[in-house]
Amino acid sequence: MFRKTIKIKTNSQIKGSDRKIIKERLLKSFPNLTEANIDDLLPKKETVNAIKLITHTNETVHVYTIQKCPIAFEVHGKIFPTVYLLWKFPNMLPFFTTHSQVVSFLTSGADLMLPGVITPPGNKYGNLPEEAVAYVNVTDNQAAIAVGVTAQSSSDMLASGGRGKCLTVYHFFGDKLCTVEGTHNVQLANLGPPDWLKFTNEDFPELGSTKAIQEPVEPDQNDHNLQEDSQESSPQPCTTEEMDQLVTYCFFVAIKYSKTLNLPILTSNFFKLQMIPTCPDGKTLDIKKTSYKKLKPFLDAMYKEGLITIKEAKKGVESITAINRDHPKFAEFYIEPALRPKKEQDEATISTSITESFIITPTVLPLFENTQLNKGDTVQMPEIRKQVVEYVKKNDCQSEDNKRLVKPKKALVKICKTENYITWEELMEKVCEAMKSCYKVTSANTELVNKGKVSPITITVSQRSGNKKVTLVDNLELFGVQIADFAKECQHGVAASTSISRPLGKKCDQVLIQGNQVLFVHNLLTVKYKIPAKYIRGLEYAPKKK
Repeated sequence: MFRKTIKIKTNSQIKGSDRKIIKERLLKSFPNLTEANIDDLLPKKETVNAIKLITHTNETVHVYTIQKCPIAFEVHGKIFPTVYLLWKFPNMLPFFTTHSQVVSFLTSGADLMLPGVITPPGNKYGNLPEEAVAYVNVTDNQAAIAVGVTAQSSSDMLASGGRGKCLTVYHFFGDKLCTVEGTHNVQLANLGPPDWLKFTNEDFPELGSTKAIQEPVEPDQNDHNLQEDSQESSPQPCTTEEMDQLVTYCFFVAIKYSKTLNLPILTSNFFKLQMIPTCPDGKTLDIKKTSYKKLKPFLDAMYKEGLITIKEAKKGVESITAINRDHPKFAEFYIEPALRPKKEQDEATISTSITESFIITPTVLPLFENTQLNKGDTVQMPEIRKQVVEYVKKNDCQSEDNKRLVKPKKALVKICKTENYITWEELMEKVCEAMKSCYKVTSANTELVNKGKVSPITITVSQRSGNKKVTLVDNLELFGVQIADFAKECQHGVAASTSISRPLGKKCDQVLIQGNQVLFVHNLLTVKYKIPAKYIRGLEYAPKKK
Protein backbone atom coordinates (compact mmCIF):
# COMPACT_ATOMS: atom_id res chain seq x y z
CA MET A 1 0.00 0.00 0.00
CA PHE A 2 2.82 2.42 0.85
CA ARG A 3 5.58 0.96 -1.32
CA LYS A 4 5.22 3.67 -3.97
CA THR A 5 4.90 7.44 -3.76
CA ILE A 6 2.18 8.90 -1.51
CA LYS A 7 0.62 12.38 -1.54
CA ILE A 8 -0.09 14.26 1.69
CA LYS A 9 -3.34 16.25 1.57
CA THR A 10 -3.53 17.60 5.14
CA ASN A 11 -1.39 17.49 8.28
CA SER A 12 -2.79 18.99 11.48
CA GLN A 13 -2.52 18.67 15.25
CA ILE A 14 -5.54 16.96 16.81
CA LYS A 15 -7.56 18.45 19.64
CA GLY A 16 -8.09 17.04 23.12
CA SER A 17 -11.50 15.61 22.31
CA ASP A 18 -10.18 13.86 19.20
CA ARG A 19 -7.26 12.56 21.25
CA LYS A 20 -9.72 10.88 23.61
CA ILE A 21 -11.56 9.30 20.66
CA ILE A 22 -8.30 7.86 19.30
CA LYS A 23 -7.52 6.32 22.71
CA GLU A 24 -10.95 4.70 22.87
CA ARG A 25 -10.65 3.34 19.33
CA LEU A 26 -7.21 1.88 20.01
CA LEU A 27 -8.50 0.14 23.15
CA LYS A 28 -11.49 -1.23 21.26
CA SER A 29 -9.48 -2.34 18.22
CA PHE A 30 -6.67 -3.96 20.21
CA PRO A 31 -8.02 -5.64 23.39
CA ASN A 32 -4.52 -6.69 24.44
CA LEU A 33 -3.64 -3.04 25.08
CA THR A 34 -4.43 -1.56 28.50
CA GLU A 35 -5.29 2.03 29.41
CA ALA A 36 -1.84 2.28 30.98
CA ASN A 37 -0.30 1.24 27.63
CA ILE A 38 -2.28 3.94 25.82
CA ASP A 39 -1.33 6.60 28.39
CA ASP A 40 2.31 5.59 27.96
CA LEU A 41 1.93 5.79 24.19
CA LEU A 42 0.12 9.16 24.16
CA PRO A 43 1.50 11.32 27.00
CA LYS A 44 -0.50 14.49 27.61
CA LYS A 45 2.45 16.76 26.80
CA GLU A 46 3.18 15.11 23.46
CA THR A 47 1.39 16.42 20.38
CA VAL A 48 -0.46 14.04 18.12
CA ASN A 49 -0.85 14.83 14.42
CA ALA A 50 -3.45 13.52 11.99
CA ILE A 51 -2.33 13.20 8.37
CA LYS A 52 -4.59 12.60 5.42
CA LEU A 53 -2.77 11.07 2.44
CA ILE A 54 -3.49 9.46 -0.91
CA THR A 55 -1.70 6.28 -1.98
CA HIS A 56 -0.56 5.51 -5.53
CA THR A 57 -3.79 3.47 -5.95
CA ASN A 58 -5.90 6.56 -5.01
CA GLU A 59 -6.90 5.20 -1.61
CA THR A 60 -7.42 7.69 1.21
CA VAL A 61 -5.54 6.84 4.41
CA HIS A 62 -5.50 8.62 7.78
CA VAL A 63 -2.21 8.40 9.68
CA TYR A 64 -1.57 9.35 13.32
CA THR A 65 1.94 10.41 14.37
CA ILE A 66 3.76 11.34 17.58
CA GLN A 67 6.97 13.37 17.24
CA LYS A 68 6.84 12.72 13.49
CA CYS A 69 6.77 8.96 14.07
CA PRO A 70 3.69 7.19 12.64
CA ILE A 71 2.02 4.94 15.22
CA ALA A 72 -1.22 3.94 13.47
CA PHE A 73 -3.10 4.32 10.21
CA GLU A 74 -6.74 3.90 9.22
CA VAL A 75 -8.00 2.32 6.01
CA HIS A 76 -11.68 1.82 5.21
CA GLY A 77 -12.60 2.42 8.86
CA LYS A 78 -10.13 -0.17 10.23
CA ILE A 79 -7.17 0.89 12.39
CA PHE A 80 -3.76 -0.72 11.89
CA PRO A 81 -0.67 -0.28 14.08
CA THR A 82 2.58 0.63 12.39
CA VAL A 83 5.70 -1.47 12.90
CA TYR A 84 6.95 1.19 15.35
CA LEU A 85 3.93 0.74 17.61
CA LEU A 86 4.30 -3.03 17.44
CA TRP A 87 7.92 -2.79 18.53
CA LYS A 88 6.68 -1.10 21.70
CA PHE A 89 3.81 -3.54 22.28
CA PRO A 90 4.65 -6.77 20.38
CA ASN A 91 1.86 -8.73 22.09
CA MET A 92 -0.94 -6.42 20.98
CA LEU A 93 -1.54 -8.48 17.82
CA PRO A 94 -1.15 -12.08 16.65
CA PHE A 95 1.81 -12.64 14.36
CA PHE A 96 3.22 -15.00 11.75
CA THR A 97 6.91 -15.91 11.72
CA THR A 98 8.94 -16.37 8.55
CA HIS A 99 12.56 -16.81 7.46
CA SER A 100 14.73 -13.71 7.11
CA GLN A 101 15.21 -14.54 3.41
CA VAL A 102 11.50 -13.82 2.83
CA VAL A 103 11.83 -10.18 3.97
CA SER A 104 13.20 -9.02 0.60
CA PHE A 105 10.08 -10.38 -1.13
CA LEU A 106 7.76 -8.58 1.29
CA THR A 107 9.58 -5.27 0.81
CA SER A 108 9.27 -5.74 -2.95
CA GLY A 109 5.50 -5.73 -2.68
CA ALA A 110 4.71 -9.43 -2.25
CA ASP A 111 2.24 -10.79 0.27
CA LEU A 112 3.17 -13.44 2.85
CA MET A 113 2.53 -16.94 1.49
CA LEU A 114 1.86 -19.99 3.67
CA PRO A 115 4.92 -21.98 2.45
CA GLY A 116 7.12 -19.27 3.99
CA VAL A 117 5.45 -19.38 7.42
CA ILE A 118 7.16 -21.18 10.32
CA THR A 119 4.53 -22.46 12.71
CA PRO A 120 4.77 -23.37 16.40
CA PRO A 121 3.86 -26.86 17.63
CA GLY A 122 0.18 -27.50 18.34
CA ASN A 123 -2.24 -24.87 17.05
CA LYS A 124 -0.25 -23.99 13.93
CA TYR A 125 -2.08 -20.93 12.58
CA GLY A 126 -3.97 -19.82 15.68
CA ASN A 127 -7.71 -19.11 15.68
CA LEU A 128 -8.02 -16.09 13.42
CA PRO A 129 -10.91 -15.21 11.11
CA GLU A 130 -10.40 -13.95 7.59
CA GLU A 131 -9.20 -10.28 7.35
CA ALA A 132 -7.94 -10.23 10.93
CA VAL A 133 -5.16 -7.70 11.57
CA ALA A 134 -1.79 -9.40 12.19
CA TYR A 135 1.90 -8.78 11.67
CA VAL A 136 5.01 -10.58 10.41
CA ASN A 137 8.32 -11.18 12.17
CA VAL A 138 11.35 -13.41 11.56
CA THR A 139 12.78 -16.38 13.41
CA ASP A 140 15.58 -14.47 15.15
CA ASN A 141 13.67 -11.27 15.92
CA GLN A 142 10.10 -10.82 17.15
CA ALA A 143 10.06 -7.18 16.02
CA ALA A 144 7.39 -6.53 13.37
CA ILE A 145 8.60 -6.12 9.79
CA ALA A 146 5.18 -5.98 8.11
CA VAL A 147 1.49 -5.49 8.96
CA GLY A 148 -1.63 -6.62 7.12
CA VAL A 149 -4.78 -8.74 7.23
CA THR A 150 -5.19 -12.50 6.99
CA ALA A 151 -6.06 -13.66 3.49
CA GLN A 152 -8.05 -16.61 4.89
CA SER A 153 -9.12 -17.96 8.25
CA SER A 154 -6.81 -20.12 10.36
CA SER A 155 -8.97 -23.17 9.71
CA ASP A 156 -8.75 -22.59 5.96
CA MET A 157 -4.96 -22.22 6.21
CA LEU A 158 -4.77 -25.55 7.99
CA ALA A 159 -7.07 -27.19 5.45
CA SER A 160 -4.99 -25.84 2.54
CA GLY A 161 -2.03 -27.99 3.53
CA GLY A 162 0.34 -25.05 3.83
CA ARG A 163 -0.38 -23.62 0.37
CA GLY A 164 -1.83 -20.30 -0.70
CA LYS A 165 -1.73 -16.80 0.74
CA CYS A 166 -1.39 -16.16 4.48
CA LEU A 167 -1.31 -12.38 4.94
CA THR A 168 -2.12 -9.49 2.63
CA VAL A 169 0.57 -6.92 3.46
CA TYR A 170 -0.49 -3.29 3.86
CA HIS A 171 2.62 -1.76 5.44
CA PHE A 172 6.24 -2.85 5.94
CA PHE A 173 9.34 -1.45 7.61
CA GLY A 174 11.06 0.95 5.22
CA ASP A 175 8.06 1.89 3.06
CA LYS A 176 6.83 5.44 2.37
CA LEU A 177 4.67 5.42 5.51
CA CYS A 178 7.81 5.17 7.66
CA THR A 179 8.97 8.55 6.30
CA VAL A 180 5.59 10.23 6.05
CA GLU A 181 6.88 13.35 7.85
CA GLY A 182 10.36 13.38 6.39
CA THR A 183 13.43 11.27 7.04
CA HIS A 184 12.97 9.01 10.03
CA ASN A 185 16.27 7.29 10.75
CA VAL A 186 15.22 4.40 12.93
CA GLN A 187 16.90 1.00 12.90
CA LEU A 188 14.90 -2.20 13.15
CA ALA A 189 14.35 -3.06 16.81
CA ASN A 190 15.88 -6.27 18.13
CA LEU A 191 13.44 -8.01 20.47
CA GLY A 192 15.00 -11.46 20.27
CA PRO A 193 13.30 -14.52 18.77
CA PRO A 194 9.68 -15.39 19.61
CA ASP A 195 9.36 -17.30 22.88
CA TRP A 196 8.49 -20.60 21.21
CA LEU A 197 11.68 -20.41 19.12
CA LYS A 198 14.06 -19.82 22.00
CA PHE A 199 16.29 -22.59 23.24
CA THR A 200 15.56 -22.57 26.96
CA ASN A 201 17.76 -23.53 29.88
CA GLU A 202 16.22 -26.98 29.68
CA ASP A 203 17.94 -27.36 26.30
CA PHE A 204 21.25 -25.75 27.20
CA PRO A 205 21.06 -25.00 30.94
CA GLU A 206 24.50 -23.76 31.88
CA LEU A 207 26.10 -22.26 28.79
CA GLY A 208 22.98 -20.68 27.32
CA SER A 209 24.21 -21.28 23.73
CA THR A 210 25.92 -23.87 21.62
CA LYS A 211 29.02 -21.77 21.08
CA ALA A 212 30.62 -22.56 24.41
CA ILE A 213 30.46 -26.31 23.91
CA GLN A 214 31.65 -26.00 20.35
CA GLU A 215 34.99 -24.52 21.41
CA PRO A 216 36.98 -27.03 23.47
CA VAL A 217 39.62 -25.74 25.85
CA GLU A 218 43.11 -26.43 24.54
CA PRO A 219 45.41 -28.28 26.96
CA ASP A 220 48.52 -26.63 28.32
CA GLN A 221 51.29 -27.63 25.92
CA ASN A 222 53.92 -27.15 28.60
CA ASP A 223 52.49 -29.79 30.93
CA HIS A 224 52.90 -33.25 29.40
CA ASN A 225 51.95 -34.99 32.63
CA LEU A 226 48.51 -33.44 32.51
CA GLN A 227 48.06 -34.56 28.92
CA GLU A 228 48.81 -38.16 29.87
CA ASP A 229 45.88 -38.18 32.25
CA SER A 230 43.35 -36.35 30.06
CA GLN A 231 40.35 -38.10 31.57
CA GLU A 232 40.98 -36.38 34.89
CA SER A 233 42.46 -33.06 33.79
CA SER A 234 40.60 -32.08 30.57
CA PRO A 235 37.40 -30.07 31.02
CA GLN A 236 34.67 -32.73 31.08
CA PRO A 237 30.98 -32.13 31.92
CA CYS A 238 30.54 -33.26 35.48
CA THR A 239 27.18 -31.96 36.67
CA THR A 240 23.83 -33.43 35.64
CA GLU A 241 22.80 -30.11 34.07
CA GLU A 242 25.94 -29.95 31.92
CA MET A 243 25.50 -33.54 30.75
CA ASP A 244 21.83 -32.86 29.91
CA GLN A 245 23.05 -29.93 27.85
CA LEU A 246 25.63 -32.04 26.05
CA VAL A 247 23.26 -34.90 25.19
CA THR A 248 20.71 -32.40 23.81
CA TYR A 249 23.39 -30.71 21.73
CA CYS A 250 24.63 -34.02 20.29
CA PHE A 251 21.04 -35.04 19.52
CA PHE A 252 20.39 -31.87 17.49
CA VAL A 253 23.69 -32.11 15.63
CA ALA A 254 22.92 -35.73 14.73
CA ILE A 255 19.39 -35.15 13.41
CA LYS A 256 20.24 -31.96 11.52
CA TYR A 257 23.80 -32.28 10.26
CA SER A 258 24.68 -35.98 10.13
CA LYS A 259 25.56 -37.11 6.59
CA THR A 260 25.27 -40.79 7.39
CA LEU A 261 21.84 -40.86 9.03
CA ASN A 262 19.34 -43.05 7.20
CA LEU A 263 15.87 -43.76 8.58
CA PRO A 264 14.52 -45.89 10.06
CA ILE A 265 17.38 -46.51 12.50
CA LEU A 266 17.48 -48.47 15.74
CA THR A 267 17.62 -46.14 18.73
CA SER A 268 20.71 -47.92 20.04
CA ASN A 269 22.49 -47.48 16.70
CA PHE A 270 21.40 -43.86 16.57
CA PHE A 271 23.14 -43.19 19.87
CA LYS A 272 26.31 -45.12 19.03
CA LEU A 273 26.72 -44.20 15.36
CA GLN A 274 25.21 -40.70 15.24
CA MET A 275 25.21 -38.98 18.64
CA ILE A 276 28.52 -40.11 20.13
CA PRO A 277 30.60 -39.07 17.05
CA THR A 278 29.14 -35.54 17.28
CA CYS A 279 30.42 -35.00 20.81
CA PRO A 280 32.86 -32.00 20.84
CA ASP A 281 36.54 -32.67 21.36
CA GLY A 282 37.57 -32.71 25.00
CA LYS A 283 34.16 -33.95 26.18
CA THR A 284 32.70 -37.40 26.81
CA LEU A 285 29.03 -38.15 26.32
CA ASP A 286 27.71 -40.37 29.13
CA ILE A 287 23.95 -40.92 29.16
CA LYS A 288 24.15 -42.39 32.68
CA LYS A 289 25.27 -39.02 34.06
CA THR A 290 22.23 -37.20 32.68
CA SER A 291 18.97 -36.69 34.54
CA TYR A 292 17.45 -39.24 32.13
CA LYS A 293 19.88 -42.01 33.24
CA LYS A 294 19.05 -44.09 30.15
CA LEU A 295 18.68 -43.45 26.42
CA LYS A 296 14.99 -44.39 26.19
CA PRO A 297 13.68 -41.65 28.56
CA PHE A 298 15.72 -39.03 26.68
CA LEU A 299 14.44 -40.08 23.24
CA ASP A 300 10.90 -40.36 24.65
CA ALA A 301 11.23 -36.72 25.76
CA MET A 302 12.31 -35.72 22.23
CA TYR A 303 9.35 -37.71 20.86
CA LYS A 304 6.87 -35.95 23.18
CA GLU A 305 8.27 -32.60 22.08
CA GLY A 306 7.47 -33.53 18.49
CA LEU A 307 11.05 -33.66 17.17
CA ILE A 308 11.16 -37.34 16.19
CA THR A 309 8.85 -40.28 15.60
CA ILE A 310 9.64 -43.56 17.36
CA LYS A 311 8.13 -46.90 16.43
CA GLU A 312 8.43 -50.22 18.29
CA ALA A 313 9.40 -52.88 15.74
CA LYS A 314 8.99 -55.63 18.33
CA LYS A 315 8.89 -55.73 22.09
CA GLY A 316 11.91 -53.95 23.50
CA VAL A 317 13.25 -52.91 20.05
CA GLU A 318 12.53 -49.34 18.92
CA SER A 319 13.53 -47.36 15.85
CA ILE A 320 13.49 -43.69 14.94
CA THR A 321 11.35 -43.56 11.80
CA ALA A 322 11.01 -39.82 11.12
CA ILE A 323 12.46 -36.41 12.01
CA ASN A 324 10.23 -33.33 12.20
CA ARG A 325 12.26 -30.86 10.16
CA ASP A 326 9.43 -28.34 10.44
CA HIS A 327 9.83 -28.13 14.22
CA PRO A 328 10.87 -24.59 15.21
CA LYS A 329 13.76 -25.79 17.37
CA PHE A 330 15.09 -27.88 14.49
CA ALA A 331 14.93 -24.82 12.23
CA GLU A 332 16.70 -22.57 14.72
CA PHE A 333 19.49 -24.92 15.80
CA TYR A 334 22.71 -23.87 14.04
CA ILE A 335 26.43 -24.58 14.33
CA GLU A 336 29.25 -23.33 12.13
CA PRO A 337 30.00 -25.49 9.05
CA ALA A 338 33.52 -26.21 10.32
CA LEU A 339 32.06 -27.86 13.43
CA ARG A 340 29.57 -30.07 11.63
CA PRO A 341 30.21 -33.84 11.33
CA LYS A 342 31.87 -35.05 8.13
CA LYS A 343 32.05 -38.42 6.46
CA GLU A 344 35.35 -40.28 6.64
CA GLN A 345 35.43 -40.26 2.86
CA ASP A 346 34.44 -37.21 0.85
CA GLU A 347 31.20 -37.73 -0.99
CA ALA A 348 29.68 -35.54 -3.66
CA THR A 349 26.44 -33.95 -2.63
CA ILE A 350 23.48 -35.79 -4.11
CA SER A 351 20.83 -33.37 -5.25
CA THR A 352 18.06 -33.72 -7.80
CA SER A 353 16.01 -30.84 -9.17
CA ILE A 354 12.88 -31.13 -11.27
CA THR A 355 12.00 -28.13 -13.41
CA GLU A 356 8.53 -28.16 -14.91
CA SER A 357 8.45 -26.14 -18.13
CA PHE A 358 6.19 -25.45 -21.11
CA ILE A 359 6.60 -25.84 -24.87
CA ILE A 360 5.74 -22.87 -27.09
CA THR A 361 2.82 -23.65 -29.41
CA PRO A 362 1.63 -21.64 -32.46
CA THR A 363 -1.25 -20.23 -30.39
CA VAL A 364 1.02 -18.50 -27.87
CA LEU A 365 3.91 -17.74 -30.24
CA PRO A 366 2.80 -14.06 -30.73
CA LEU A 367 3.50 -13.47 -27.02
CA PHE A 368 7.18 -14.22 -27.65
CA GLU A 369 7.60 -12.22 -30.87
CA ASN A 370 10.20 -9.89 -29.29
CA THR A 371 12.39 -12.80 -28.17
CA GLN A 372 14.58 -15.30 -29.99
CA LEU A 373 12.26 -18.14 -28.93
CA ASN A 374 10.49 -20.16 -31.59
CA LYS A 375 7.78 -22.77 -31.81
CA GLY A 376 8.82 -25.91 -29.91
CA ASP A 377 11.20 -24.13 -27.52
CA THR A 378 10.81 -24.68 -23.79
CA VAL A 379 10.25 -21.86 -21.32
CA GLN A 380 9.67 -21.68 -17.59
CA MET A 381 6.97 -19.83 -15.72
CA PRO A 382 8.99 -16.64 -14.90
CA GLU A 383 9.74 -16.07 -18.61
CA ILE A 384 6.11 -16.75 -19.56
CA ARG A 385 4.89 -14.29 -16.94
CA LYS A 386 7.38 -11.66 -18.16
CA GLN A 387 6.29 -11.94 -21.80
CA VAL A 388 2.58 -11.90 -20.91
CA VAL A 389 3.04 -8.72 -18.86
CA GLU A 390 4.95 -7.04 -21.70
CA TYR A 391 2.28 -8.04 -24.22
CA VAL A 392 -0.50 -6.70 -22.00
CA LYS A 393 1.28 -3.37 -21.54
CA LYS A 394 2.21 -3.06 -25.21
CA ASN A 395 -1.39 -3.60 -26.34
CA ASP A 396 -2.95 -1.56 -23.51
CA CYS A 397 -4.99 -4.50 -22.22
CA GLN A 398 -4.94 -3.62 -18.51
CA SER A 399 -7.99 -1.95 -17.00
CA GLU A 400 -7.37 1.65 -15.90
CA ASP A 401 -9.98 1.40 -13.14
CA ASN A 402 -8.83 -1.93 -11.70
CA LYS A 403 -5.22 -2.97 -12.34
CA ARG A 404 -6.06 -6.56 -11.43
CA LEU A 405 -8.21 -6.99 -14.55
CA VAL A 406 -7.10 -7.56 -18.14
CA LYS A 407 -9.18 -7.22 -21.35
CA PRO A 408 -7.93 -9.76 -23.93
CA LYS A 409 -6.93 -8.27 -27.27
CA LYS A 410 -5.42 -9.69 -30.46
CA ALA A 411 -3.60 -12.97 -29.67
CA LEU A 412 -5.00 -13.06 -26.14
CA VAL A 413 -8.56 -13.38 -27.49
CA LYS A 414 -7.65 -16.66 -29.19
CA ILE A 415 -5.80 -17.88 -26.11
CA CYS A 416 -8.47 -16.91 -23.55
CA LYS A 417 -11.45 -17.53 -25.86
CA THR A 418 -13.17 -14.39 -24.55
CA GLU A 419 -13.05 -10.62 -24.95
CA ASN A 420 -14.42 -9.94 -21.46
CA TYR A 421 -12.27 -8.76 -18.56
CA ILE A 422 -10.45 -11.51 -16.67
CA THR A 423 -8.03 -11.48 -13.75
CA TRP A 424 -4.27 -11.86 -14.11
CA GLU A 425 -4.49 -15.30 -12.49
CA GLU A 426 -7.07 -16.46 -15.04
CA LEU A 427 -4.96 -15.05 -17.87
CA MET A 428 -1.87 -16.99 -16.79
CA GLU A 429 -3.91 -20.19 -16.47
CA LYS A 430 -5.27 -19.78 -20.00
CA VAL A 431 -1.78 -19.15 -21.43
CA CYS A 432 -0.36 -22.27 -19.72
CA GLU A 433 -3.32 -24.36 -20.94
CA ALA A 434 -2.53 -23.28 -24.50
CA MET A 435 1.03 -24.63 -24.19
CA LYS A 436 2.38 -28.18 -23.84
CA SER A 437 3.95 -29.24 -20.58
CA CYS A 438 7.39 -30.84 -20.21
CA TYR A 439 9.95 -31.30 -17.46
CA LYS A 440 13.72 -31.31 -16.98
CA VAL A 441 15.43 -33.47 -14.36
CA THR A 442 18.89 -32.31 -13.27
CA SER A 443 21.13 -34.36 -10.98
CA ALA A 444 24.86 -34.55 -10.33
CA ASN A 445 25.67 -36.30 -13.62
CA THR A 446 22.44 -36.22 -15.59
CA GLU A 447 20.17 -33.73 -17.32
CA LEU A 448 17.05 -35.18 -18.93
CA VAL A 449 14.22 -33.39 -20.75
CA ASN A 450 10.95 -35.29 -21.26
CA LYS A 451 7.70 -34.18 -22.84
CA GLY A 452 4.46 -34.47 -20.97
CA LYS A 453 3.93 -34.56 -17.24
CA VAL A 454 6.50 -35.81 -14.75
CA SER A 455 6.58 -39.61 -14.45
CA PRO A 456 6.92 -40.10 -10.67
CA ILE A 457 8.98 -42.69 -8.85
CA THR A 458 6.63 -45.51 -7.86
CA ILE A 459 7.04 -47.70 -4.80
CA THR A 460 4.93 -50.85 -4.59
CA VAL A 461 4.79 -53.89 -2.35
CA SER A 462 4.41 -57.37 -3.85
CA GLN A 463 3.95 -60.79 -2.30
CA ARG A 464 6.23 -63.61 -3.40
CA SER A 465 6.45 -67.33 -2.63
CA GLY A 466 6.31 -68.28 1.01
CA ASN A 467 4.08 -65.28 1.79
CA LYS A 468 7.16 -63.02 1.77
CA LYS A 469 6.83 -59.36 0.84
CA VAL A 470 9.19 -57.40 -1.38
CA THR A 471 9.39 -53.69 -2.16
CA LEU A 472 9.65 -52.65 -5.84
CA VAL A 473 10.95 -49.23 -6.90
CA ASP A 474 10.50 -47.97 -10.50
CA ASN A 475 11.52 -44.90 -12.55
CA LEU A 476 14.61 -44.07 -10.49
CA GLU A 477 16.67 -43.49 -13.65
CA LEU A 478 14.29 -40.72 -14.77
CA PHE A 479 15.48 -38.73 -11.76
CA GLY A 480 19.19 -39.34 -12.25
CA VAL A 481 19.48 -41.89 -9.42
CA GLN A 482 22.33 -44.35 -9.86
CA ILE A 483 20.55 -47.72 -9.57
CA ALA A 484 23.51 -49.75 -8.25
CA ASP A 485 24.37 -47.18 -5.57
CA PHE A 486 20.73 -46.89 -4.52
CA ALA A 487 20.35 -50.68 -4.20
CA LYS A 488 23.51 -50.84 -2.08
CA GLU A 489 22.25 -48.09 0.23
CA CYS A 490 19.00 -49.97 0.72
CA GLN A 491 20.86 -53.20 1.38
CA HIS A 492 22.95 -51.63 4.14
CA GLY A 493 20.20 -49.41 5.50
CA VAL A 494 17.64 -52.12 6.22
CA ALA A 495 19.94 -55.15 6.31
CA ALA A 496 18.05 -56.88 3.49
CA SER A 497 19.06 -58.30 0.12
CA THR A 498 18.37 -56.32 -3.07
CA SER A 499 18.38 -57.01 -6.81
CA ILE A 500 18.09 -55.05 -10.05
CA SER A 501 16.11 -56.19 -13.10
CA ARG A 502 14.30 -54.84 -16.19
CA PRO A 503 10.61 -55.95 -16.13
CA LEU A 504 8.85 -56.62 -19.44
CA GLY A 505 7.32 -53.52 -20.94
CA LYS A 506 9.32 -51.18 -18.69
CA LYS A 507 11.81 -48.58 -19.95
CA CYS A 508 13.73 -48.35 -16.65
CA ASP A 509 15.38 -50.84 -14.33
CA GLN A 510 13.53 -51.88 -11.20
CA VAL A 511 15.04 -52.28 -7.72
CA LEU A 512 13.73 -55.12 -5.54
CA ILE A 513 14.24 -55.03 -1.75
CA GLN A 514 13.25 -57.83 0.60
CA GLY A 515 10.46 -56.94 3.03
CA ASN A 516 8.18 -53.92 3.22
CA GLN A 517 10.74 -51.10 3.09
CA VAL A 518 8.47 -48.37 1.72
CA LEU A 519 9.16 -45.93 4.56
CA PHE A 520 12.93 -46.33 4.31
CA VAL A 521 12.93 -45.88 0.52
CA HIS A 522 10.69 -42.82 0.74
CA ASN A 523 12.90 -41.18 3.37
CA LEU A 524 16.07 -42.02 1.44
CA LEU A 525 14.71 -40.39 -1.72
CA THR A 526 13.40 -37.25 -0.03
CA VAL A 527 16.17 -36.66 2.52
CA LYS A 528 19.37 -37.75 0.77
CA TYR A 529 18.48 -37.41 -2.90
CA LYS A 530 16.36 -34.28 -2.30
CA ILE A 531 13.58 -35.50 -4.57
CA PRO A 532 10.34 -33.64 -3.73
CA ALA A 533 7.73 -35.91 -2.14
CA LYS A 534 5.13 -34.89 -4.74
CA TYR A 535 7.13 -36.85 -7.34
CA ILE A 536 7.07 -40.08 -5.30
CA ARG A 537 4.10 -42.46 -5.20
CA GLY A 538 3.44 -45.40 -2.89
CA LEU A 539 3.87 -44.13 0.66
CA GLU A 540 0.41 -45.51 1.42
CA TYR A 541 1.89 -49.04 1.16
CA ALA A 542 4.08 -48.48 4.22
CA PRO A 543 3.31 -50.75 7.20
CA LYS A 544 0.37 -49.43 9.18
CA LYS A 545 0.93 -48.40 12.77
CA LYS A 546 -0.56 -50.84 15.24
